[in-house]
Amino acid sequence: MRRILLVVAVVLLSIFVYDGVLRHVATPIIQLPPLFGDVNRLTVLLMLFSLTHATIALGWRHSLTFFALSAAIAWVFEQIGVETGAIYGRYYYTDVLGPKLGHVPFLIPLAWFMMIYPSYVIANLIADSRVTGSRGRPGRLVWLSVLSGMVMTAWDLVIDPILSGPAVRAWVWQDGGPYFDIPIQNYVGWIATTFCVYLAYRLFERRVAARPMGALTRPIAVLPLMAYGAMMLSNLLGGGGPAALIVIAPFAMGLPLVAATDRLLRAYQ
Repeated sequence: MRRILLVVAVVLLSIFVYDGVLRHVATPIIQLPPLFGDVNRLTVLLMLFSLTHATIALGWRHSLTFFALSAAIAWVFEQIGVETGAIYGRYYYTDVLGPKLGHVPFLIPLAWFMMIYPSYVIANLIADSRVTGSRGRPGRLVWLSVLSGMVMTAWDLVIDPILSGPAVRAWVWQDGGPYFDIPIQNYVGWIATTFCVYLAYRLFERRVAARPMGALTRPIAVLPLMAYGAMMLSNLLGGGGPAALIVIAPFAMGLPLVAATDRLLRAYQ
């Protein structure tokens, strides 16, 4: 089963890299045909990668618990956020991302886990040189949850100006804001949401030991980092966002990615 899941994870990530990165890089030379192309389908694709890899690294029970906590908490925060404007600022979703549950597209809770899991791996590597695990006293878990939330929120510095911008308009900020017309409150809300997801899961993980499917070798451990990096490149190469993101993304997402990669290369043979 481990081998099958690993093959599935590699195939899912490879398709995403092809559609989200390689096609755009090759465009000046050759027009490669899309396999999925649509942002909604690519989101589901990378979410399935995260869920599959989490199953290998954490075991079925922990991966499904992590996914369920992420989806449920994210939906609650988003639903309250759209209805009241109290969490992220005043905004609403258009029909670009498909059908909704309440005020929130079904795709959104899936999209949270898509990056919540790779960000969890990156934070663990930075803090403990480990891919998985939540060790230490409760205060340590709070710190790990804050760090994980910051790594995750770095992605929104890149993706929000694209998806809320005029080229896509997947959601609309009603009052605008200083960061590409996005309110600063949005990023406070992101850290709060992700902190709650990570703390809930890390408390569970600390109480109930994970059961990974075998050893996490370097080739397996590096896959979530590749997913995080591929998402950054896909967002930049896909177009539709402010040109300044070319400078912002390598620092916002690149620095934690480089730090985690360094820890991975040192700790895993």
